[in-house]
Amino acid sequence: MAVSEKTRKIIWCEAGGRCAICRAQVVTPGTDCDDPSVFGEETHIVARSKGGPRAGLLDDASIDSHTNMVLLYSKHHKQIDDQPGHFTVDRLCEIKAKHAAWMRSLGETTPGRLKLVPDPEFPQPRILKLITRGNPLWNMIKSSVTFEYALPDGLPEEDEDLILEFLDAVQDYCDIAAELHSVRENRDAEKGLQSYLSKLDERNFLVGAFVRHMLLIDGSGQEGTPWPMLRVEVQPASHATITDGSGRPYPDEPPSAGTPDEKQSA
Repeated sequence: MAVSEKTRKIIWCEAGGRCAICRAQVVTPGTDCDDPSVFGEETHIVARSKGGPRAGLLDDASIDSHTNMVLLYSKHHKQIDDQPGHFTVDRLCEIKAKHAAWMRSLGETTPGRLKLVPDPEFPQPRILKLITRGNPLWNMIKSSVTFEYALPDGLPEEDEDLILEFLDAVQDYCDIAAELHSVRENRDAEKGLQSYLSKLDERNFLVGAFVRHMLLIDGSGQEGTPWPMLRVEVQPASHATITDGSGRPYPDEPPSAGTPDEKQSA
C-alpha cells in the first residue's frame, strides 16, 4: 500500500511546510531559471519494512496513514532512522504533535506579516565576541533559535571550503541542540566546534560571534516571541580589529587561539 495523495497533503498542511524537528522551511525559493528545491521528506515514524527503524509496532493498514507520517528536513530523516533508540515512537509522536500545535498557534495569532525586531529589553551587540574555544560558541548555539553568518570573498578554495564546512557544522548544531541532553553529548559538540576553531586558527582566521536578542511579532499588537539570533563571522586575522570589552583597539597583532575570550573582534 502506497502513501496516498490525500495523506501527503495532510502531512504538508499539518506541518506548514516546515520540518517538525528544526521548524525550518523545507522548500527553497526558485531562481530565474529553476523551480524551487524541495528537501522535505514524508517520513514514516514506524517503518514500513520489517527491518526498518521502530518496525513491527503497527499493523499494515496503519503504516501509510498520516498519523504515522511526519514531515522532516532530509538530514533529520536520516538522523531519526540512524538513532531509533533516541527517536522512539513516543518521542516522534510528541515532536509531531508539538510542531502541529505550534503551526496552529501561528495561524491563530498572526493576522499580519511576521517580522523580527530588536528586543528592547536587551542591549543590541555591536562588537563580535572573539571565539577561541568550543564551549562559548556551543553555549551561544544552545541559546539561539536562528543563525546568520558572514565570511570574506576572494579566498583560496581550500580556505573557503574549510569555512563553509565550519558554518555548516554550526547550522547542524543549531538544528539539533535541543535534542542533546546528556553531558557527554554536549561535550562532544564542544569538541567538534573546537576542532574547527583550531583548524581555522592554523590558517590565521579569527571567528567572532554574538547573540542578538530579537522578537518575532505579527502586527497584532500582542507581545512578541523571543527569537535570539546567533551571528557568526569568520575573517582573516590580518583584516580584523581586536578590541577590549569597551571597544578600545589593542595595539598588538591579532591574537591566536590561546587568547582569553574576554577580548572582542570588531
